[in-house]
Amino acid sequence: MKNTRRKFNFKTDKILLLYMLCLLLCPLGVYAQNQQDDPGDPPMVAKGRFYTNLAFSLDQRNAKNEDQLLREVIDQDKLNFRISSAAGYALKDNFTIGLGLSYGRLQEDITFINEDDQEQTNCSLGHDVSFIPNIRQYVPVNKSFQIFVQADFRFSIGEELTRKFLPNEIEKIEGNFIETRLGVTPGAVLFFNRNWAFETSVGLVGLSSKWSEETVNNDEANRARITENNIDLKVNLLSLNLGVAYYF
Repeated sequence: MKNTRRKFNFKTDKILLLYMLCLLLCPLGVYAQNQQDDPGDPPMVAKGRFYTNLAFSLDQRNAKNEDQLLREVIDQDKLNFRISSAAGYALKDNFTIGLGLSYGRLQEDITFINEDDQEQTNCSLGHDVSFIPNIRQYVPVNKSFQIFVQADFRFSIGEELTRKFLPNEIEKIEGNFIETRLGVTPGAVLFFNRNWAFETSVGLVGLSSKWSEETVNNDEANRARITENNIDLKVNLLSLNLGVAYYF
């Protein structure tokens, strides 16, 4: 019965995220349909134009006395956020090349019952920086509303510190990583005028490789080295980005 409830909640969360995304995009489409195209007007993303944007994403969670899949959580407080900025140039109408910069920070304090039926507290703090060269193809729906597909290559470096407060000891884990990712990001742009626009996008990950190192309690002699390679073609609604852009 408990497993059924957990699966139902997981599916419900995904449905709610899809519903929220539709609520966000549908008014943009209605607004665009009410705009009148003028054949004499140049494209919003015309050859020779530049753009710059600023976007923000947030993942926050607070839980108490929650029965999760592999553990019983007594208290959880998580806050992850990411700020991204990019600039680009239109090589031709509705096609741009650009470079982005992204900073992400994660923080989580969680107390749970571990596999030995003991209360354990983990405190984690980490951050990363990403460099993102990219290309974009815009598809105009109307004069003011466009969808785009961005293909990008991301190079990220980051570090993380975790302290595990066990009944008889405190374990400190320090880690750092380098990650590369080749992926696709679909999104939409709503132009308020020739210069200002609202942007939204979701993550669609393609191929990624990650190289990380971990040290436990400053034991450099037994430093762990981990290599990961992943293929993931699922839309990640949890990485919904909202932002503004300026075209000039």
